[in-house]
Amino acid sequence: MAVEDTQAAAAAPEEGLSLDDSTEAAYGKAPDAASCGEGADTEVGAPEAAAIGIAGSVNSAASDDALDAASEADDAPEAQQVELTPEERELAENNALADVFDDVRRQSSDSQLVVPSRWVKLGLVPGHMTSDEFEMLVYEYLEDYRRDHKDEIAAEKAERARKASSIRSATRAVGIPPKIPNRRLKQIEEDEKAAAEKAAREASEAEAGKAGLASGSAADKAAAPVAEVAPDQPADVATASESSVSSQVAADSYARADAMEAPAPHVSETTSAAPEASAEPSAGNTIADDGPFAGLKLPEGYKLVELEGEYVLVPDEDAAPVKKEIHCEHIVTLVGQHSYYLYDSDLMTKSYAHWAFLAAEDNPMATFVDCVREDGRIYPRPFAAEDLANPPFRMSASKVEDTWTELQKSGAYPDIERCEASNGDVYFFSTLYMDRTLAESLAEYRSVERLSNV
Repeated sequence: MAVEDTQAAAAAPEEGLSLDDSTEAAYGKAPDAASCGEGADTEVGAPEAAAIGIAGSVNSAASDDALDAASEADDAPEAQQVELTPEERELAENNALADVFDDVRRQSSDSQLVVPSRWVKLGLVPGHMTSDEFEMLVYEYLEDYRRDHKDEIAAEKAERARKASSIRSATRAVGIPPKIPNRRLKQIEEDEKAAAEKAAREASEAEAGKAGLASGSAADKAAAPVAEVAPDQPADVATASESSVSSQVAADSYARADAMEAPAPHVSETTSAAPEASAEPSAGNTIADDGPFAGLKLPEGYKLVELEGEYVLVPDEDAAPVKKEIHCEHIVTLVGQHSYYLYDSDLMTKSYAHWAFLAAEDNPMATFVDCVREDGRIYPRPFAAEDLANPPFRMSASKVEDTWTELQKSGAYPDIERCEASNGDVYFFSTLYMDRTLAESLAEYRSVERLSNV
């Protein structure tokens, strides 16, 4: 009877097992059919059944202990995790944003766009946030910053456009016709004349200052008390008295001259000088021992240690976290199909960022068409196929040919056409900006004629 029950239990579907049974199966201690076997014909007696029951109870108890231990291990991190205060959360998020934008600047100087998945690898995500929450925090912070500073951003763009408009490439033969005056030379002459007038004015002011000092000295001498000499006083004593009086007058004159020549302190200097003079250095960032660096003020969050015989500043892990300053004035966001990308417009041009964006989106056809049309619109010129091998595209020749074949089959871009130079170099152009005759002529010049004229 016991064997039949055991066989029935072994034949039951696994999804019907209880938590204890599944745990025992995972640990290799169940089901009981492993010890009895489905095809066992021998009858299990009372001693064997008792042994099986004891073993089953022992295994069940062991599995319960294992479950309890696993449950305690899972609950341990939650118990150890300390709930942050609102101030601590704000500080952690602020410093994480500052670190993210610093990393964006470093990557932009390396000609790389930044994607949010990078922040998880670098450990920049605060512990109380998920990666998705932090990704949205960065995006919303940049959007809020642009909305709050839209006037400043517009003014800066206008200034950049004004500077860029003054620098343009020549559209015809350059030179200065004889009837047109040299405006640059005229400007130089005006600048030199203004500098000469300024120098003469400063010289006259200096002479007036010296005259004022001389008159002040004369008035001081007239007002200075004359030492009285007694009739019976020696002549050398009288001479010494007169010398001391004249020395005092000269010292006063020099003091007034130094005071007039010394520049007046700025308002911020006068207001900040008094607190600094009276304030005592804090113990957190000042060395308090009697060594050679006693009283030295250290940057917040750093400490001075000796490494290989030299003292260096290293981050102090035990120091209280310091609020970092966030700089995102020139951080630009490019939104793609699956994520967004960041770069610093001061360290990466808009054109290169656009190319890197197309390469990161991994859409060869859109990249191909955009590059061909852009060269035709700006220069105009045909686009060389070998240019797609350069960063950030790094497309092989076979990849370019496959993209061209796919583009022809799609029929979505009828303005894109292909031409070749006499040496076999492949070019693409857009009929929106040039015809085939001009494209072939420019392609031949770049690949053959230009090199022959060097």
